[in-house]
Amino acid sequence: MIRAIVIGLALVCPAAVGACPAPLPIAVPKAVMAPLTAWITEHSGYAAPEGAPAIFLCQSGEVITYEGRDILVDADLRAAYDFVEDRIFLVAPWSEDDPMLLSSLLHELIHRAQFRAKDWPCPAAAEPEAYRLQEAWLAERGIDPGFAWAEIYLRARCSSDHRR
Repeated sequence: MIRAIVIGLALVCPAAVGACPAPLPIAVPKAVMAPLTAWITEHSGYAAPEGAPAIFLCQSGEVITYEGRDILVDADLRAAYDFVEDRIFLVAPWSEDDPMLLSSLLHELIHRAQFRAKDWPCPAAAEPEAYRLQEAWLAERGIDPGFAWAEIYLRARCSSDHRR
């Protein structure tokens, strides 16, 4: 199952873990990015942000600087959007030829559009919508991602949410 990062769930890197101080920048062709961006605009109502974000590739177990702090890329993470620096981290192995892996890029591009379009109570609150759109994109390709919706909604709660 593909999971996007939820800000409040990022693991802080222990000092003993080796860092990924310069993630490998990768160029995703415009022929791949343009249809994803167009799909987001058509299905979400969000305007496509101008320009492309920087895209980097890292490995599970490495540490990336994400939104001003170091986090450990855990085994479940497929991608992350750093809205502070406007960059996307994809976790290897990643291929534009695999629809499930490509949908992880789509998910992060959705976050980019979400965070540029409106203020959210917290970044995690944007997750259910991003997952719904990702699921719709995959469904168009005949793929059921099998997302764990209860977990997605649970993790989408902002720290200020106090339900009794």
